[in-house]
Amino acid sequence: MVKQIAVIKDAYIRDTQVLSADPEWAAENLAWDDNFIDVKYPCLYIGIFEGIDETEIKSKAAATLGVHPDIVSLIAIDYGQ
Repeated sequence: MVKQIAVIKDAYIRDTQVLSADPEWAAENLAWDDNFIDVKYPCLYIGIFEGIDETEIKSKAAATLGVHPDIVSLIAIDYGQ
């Protein structure tokens, strides 16, 4: 069984905050700095998720923190059968 570890991409985290906006919007908007949210743990790790495809998994993980799915990276892990 394959599960995905969800992490925030390095470019979108600082200290105890994570970018909550669409990364493409932030690249073009000077107000991007106001779109960081506080997170309880200053860590890139979000959790372990299962899903049908990577888009669904990224959406689940992003909803956990209230961030945009495009800032989430996935690492596949295989638990065997």
